[in-house]
Amino acid sequence: MTTAPMEHGSSFEFTEGDLLLVHGAVRLAQRDGPAIAVGDDLQLALLILAKAIRLNHVALALETDALHELLQELLSERSGHDDEMSSITPEALVAALLNANARLVAREELGAASVAPTGPPIVLSMVNGTAQFATIRRYAFAECEIATRLLSAASTEHSVGADEQLLPDLNELLQREGSETLSDEVTRFITNALTRRISVLTGGPGTGKTTAIATFLKLLAEYAELNSRTFTVALCAPTAKAAVRMREAIDHSFGPLGLERFSEQLLIAPGSGSIHRLLKIRPDASVSTIQLECDFVIVDEVSMLELTLLDQLLRCGERGHLVLVGDPDQLVSVEVGAVLRDLVEAGTTEDAPIAPLVTKLTTSHRSTHAIRSLANAINTGDFSAVMQAFHDFPTELHRSIDAQQELPQVIAHATNIQRTAMEGSFERALELLQSSVVLCANREGPWSVAWWRDQVRGAVFPERGRQGAAMLVGTPVMVLRNEQSPSKPIAERLSNGDVGVVCATQDGREVFFLPGGPSARRRPVHAIDEAVPAWSFTIHKSQGSEYEQVIVSLSPSVNRILSRELLYTAITRAKTSVTVIGSDAVLRAAISRQVQRVSSLTDRLQVRHPYN
Repeated sequence: MTTAPMEHGSSFEFTEGDLLLVHGAVRLAQRDGPAIAVGDDLQLALLILAKAIRLNHVALALETDALHELLQELLSERSGHDDEMSSITPEALVAALLNANARLVAREELGAASVAPTGPPIVLSMVNGTAQFATIRRYAFAECEIATRLLSAASTEHSVGADEQLLPDLNELLQREGSETLSDEVTRFITNALTRRISVLTGGPGTGKTTAIATFLKLLAEYAELNSRTFTVALCAPTAKAAVRMREAIDHSFGPLGLERFSEQLLIAPGSGSIHRLLKIRPDASVSTIQLECDFVIVDEVSMLELTLLDQLLRCGERGHLVLVGDPDQLVSVEVGAVLRDLVEAGTTEDAPIAPLVTKLTTSHRSTHAIRSLANAINTGDFSAVMQAFHDFPTELHRSIDAQQELPQVIAHATNIQRTAMEGSFERALELLQSSVVLCANREGPWSVAWWRDQVRGAVFPERGRQGAAMLVGTPVMVLRNEQSPSKPIAERLSNGDVGVVCATQDGREVFFLPGGPSARRRPVHAIDEAVPAWSFTIHKSQGSEYEQVIVSLSPSVNRILSRELLYTAITRAKTSVTVIGSDAVLRAAISRQVQRVSSLTDRLQVRHPYN
């Protein structure tokens, strides 16, 4: 770690990567001219911007209170930092950026219709002469491109291809479905998906997002069948696992034959899967150069989508209709930004420019009232409301202050899975696997994935102790690598994060994978390249999954990974009951910290007129 030189000293810690970003920006700015002087305040401002980007913020908010709050977050956790904060003046940092050489720092109006892709490497976004945000040009350009396309989609209607009769005919099909079976929200979403280049479908777990997508596809298929048409549809998500889960859920809604029932009417794009696969972005590249030839691109789990990937998706898919689906309260992207949260925030009021694009589903059809009450309390950040939910629903919601108390129950469940797998009853083993799960905040340390793995494995396979037993019969396993099998349909491939159980069969040990049923995916043990025992796994790996019962294993002490989004995501994986392991202090810390990702996207969408 390197500490930037400052007149008063500081406990800000910067990595070599932060320094390289700043030095690279300065070198780029003075490439075609004389050297640029960078004083201490400007150097510190640029390093703070670099660190914010490393922590997945898109920009620095330059309003005094907002910048002061961000500075507190970016300070290294060291006693006495409040005194050092008093020596760092947000106003001085902003002034340094405003007075910087124009070849290094450019000013642009936040409401401008475009930001050039090339120019000074640092961009200040201005509103009425006041600096509001600072970021690198790449991110300013991406946000402006996203805002331009969203505002255009909100202000103009667009038919699919040249099919002007599609919407009237689908309206007739909607009426056949019956007003009592389709809510106004779902009807609005379907209309948006047909008439807007971009539409957003959001809502909490179990509110029917996948059902709404399936209903839309069914109506589209029925229209195509009546009119001898074919629509090309891409189904994708930020991860291959999430894409497979979406396809499985949609197939389930279509009955025994799944989407194959309408294979002649709905052609599923061969690139369906992860967004990177759809856009043909190779591991050694970061930019797509293709143009998608799809009528509809449906993207699930958009809360995990990062800023620049959304920008590419919008550019590559501008010939069709893009449908973005997700829950903005879930864990955000592991990379830069929180674009779904930004879009939903920008479109929540009726008079907002992009309001025509956003549909929010509000009625939960999956979780119990108890789980919904706890989820809502967590989202408000109200510790007393969280504790009240546990008090009001003692049957469905449980608290524990020590993981050891829950260990016998988990071991008994694991032993039952092992016994069933030994009998070769893979369907029952998968049912048991999906009935209960332990989700952990941390990978290592007390009450972590590693702790549960060692405790449970040692109890289920005592003869092997805590070593080996990675692929013994009865072991739950998680795949760590996407299966590279272009010949297999997307629904049959294994994806990073897929969970299964090793079972005894006539052909030897095979791993059967969720969601189970007669058509469960199966692979011989030797055919799986990378997998780990999955007696428990992280909350991050659980996104897109659901279980009857969930045990949420936090940590014995407060740590930085705890957040409101983490806890909300964990408890909303449950359908019937939840147990949360953690002290009051740990629980309070989790719900009091909301992950903030500073960006100017919401402001860009609200400042500009609806497409200028």
